[in-house]
Amino acid sequence: MRTVIFLSLLLVAIVIAEDKYDSIGDNININELLENDRLLKSYVKCLLNKGPCTPEVKKVKDTLPEALATRCAKCTERQKQIGKQLAKEVKKRHPELWNEMIAFYDPEGKYQDAFQDYLKP
Repeated sequence: MRTVIFLSLLLVAIVIAEDKYDSIGDNININELLENDRLLKSYVKCLLNKGPCTPEVKKVKDTLPEALATRCAKCTERQKQIGKQLAKEVKKRHPELWNEMIAFYDPEGKYQDAFQDYLKP
């Protein structure tokens, strides 16, 4: 009986772990990115299909539509933290890029309420 319970718990843990994005964006040095406008703009250009992508940023780009649609349900806490920090900084320091991102990823404005909730501390 203990074996069955253990295996059931193990299966649940595996399913929960698989419901999260794998280390997408976890290796991005957030401080370096926020301190380097050229690098930040390069990442945003990738996300907007206006420039080349590093493999790491391409993963973020490929995941972004689903993350927006699901309120980042599969994001790890680290991914949520990085996303919030990046969004706040881009919005504050580069409003023109922020507006381009909104127009590109949410042209109908259907994610705005959810995203504002997401950005709250």
